[in-house]
Amino acid sequence: MPDPREEEDSRLREALLDLCVERGYANLTLDELLERAAVDRAGFNRRYADLNAYFTAVLADIYGEFFSRATEAVVGQTGWRDRMRATAYALLRYLRGDERVARLAAVEAQHAGEGAQGLFLETFNRLVDLIDEGSAEAAGPDSPGRATALGVGGVVFARIQEAVAEGELGLGEEEIPQLMYAAVFPYLGAEGAEEELRTPPPPGPSA
Repeated sequence: MPDPREEEDSRLREALLDLCVERGYANLTLDELLERAAVDRAGFNRRYADLNAYFTAVLADIYGEFFSRATEAVVGQTGWRDRMRATAYALLRYLRGDERVARLAAVEAQHAGEGAQGLFLETFNRLVDLIDEGSAEAAGPDSPGRATALGVGGVVFARIQEAVAEGELGLGEEEIPQLMYAAVFPYLGAEGAEEELRTPPPPGPSA
């Protein structure tokens, strides 16, 4: 027999994803979510403190799934650029799987409560950490510091947000080489960055 709690969880998640697309999280109320999901408030309150707590739980699941896929994608990739490239394609391919998930993770999280914003910042910093590993690849005493990685990460993420907001995630993976160029350039210069423009995507379900 189906687990009633699992069915309820599925309805809540689907309702949240749909309503965030339709209304935006900032305009959503708990009553609207419960009505769409056909879940009673008493049952919801036994498990979640409020709407922000539920949003944060869903967001944590989404980010966890992405990092699980990213971990699988970098298996066997020993070089910094290879690991960063594999992570970039894994991120795009995951977000393209459900653009409602992409919107919640990349856009709506910034309009949610403190817990969700904390998760968003933690996730962003994990990606910045990966970019920052390029400092070890740069030669000389003036190798870029973390501020450079933050700047590059901000540019890359702004492009992801734009693609999500404008429904461009399904257009393909042709922008990743340009984003990799921008990420590699501060560390390896033009020659190393230009190699990214000629590097094919790793194997994957949408390659």
